[in-house]
Amino acid sequence: MYSRPASPIIQRTNGPIPWKAKLESSFERNYSSTSMDSVYVSMCNIKRSGDVSMHCLQFRGFLKDDARFLKFSLAMNDNILMGDIKSDPNAKISWTMPKTKEYFHFKGKFYIASAPIQVTRFPPPKIIDDDTSASDYWEKQRIKLWNELDAKSRATFTWPSRGEIPKAADISFSCQALKSSDKTLVHDIAMDNFCLLVFKITDIEHFDHSDFPPKRWVYKLSVKTNLWDIQMANP
Repeated sequence: MYSRPASPIIQRTNGPIPWKAKLESSFERNYSSTSMDSVYVSMCNIKRSGDVSMHCLQFRGFLKDDARFLKFSLAMNDNILMGDIKSDPNAKISWTMPKTKEYFHFKGKFYIASAPIQVTRFPPPKIIDDDTSASDYWEKQRIKLWNELDAKSRATFTWPSRGEIPKAADISFSCQALKSSDKTLVHDIAMDNFCLLVFKITDIEHFDHSDFPPKRWVYKLSVKTNLWDIQMANP
């Protein structure tokens, strides 16, 4: 006999973020802390034209102060990704874990923390802190992530816009940071082009088929109550 699907288990919590431990545990089990391999996730949103955009973003870590934020990087002159995010900062992210084969689907909103000299129409989110302004907080986070990047990653922020076609065949998009004699100037140019891209999670679907029967959890953040609704859905 086949068992009937169980009724959804509905909970509401205002305690610690209920999915945080699962996501961080899954990350630790799937990626070695000593590995130099980059971790990429897929994101999509809607362009101004109405078409669906798709990008692979390099995951840069969790925001320690708030687990609802995932960190990525963005070049100010990346007209493709920057343009798609500005057209609609609301997006979805899909993350399949390579070893455990479980996946997380995230729904949320992107925010851009750029260098102070840059101007964007989408400033980073506000924070509740009497001692630190939102701009100061996110600038510290941007610099912190910049300092964590290796030399080659920093050098990419001196490159022209992604997808740009050379005007002449003999023009190469070589890395200026590895050739320039004025390292300070090149470093400043690269750092000013570097943006911290953060994604604030509002909904999560977590599917785990490591055991039988597989399990699917759905987490939704209520805007009105700021509480997380938890449901166990059919696999």
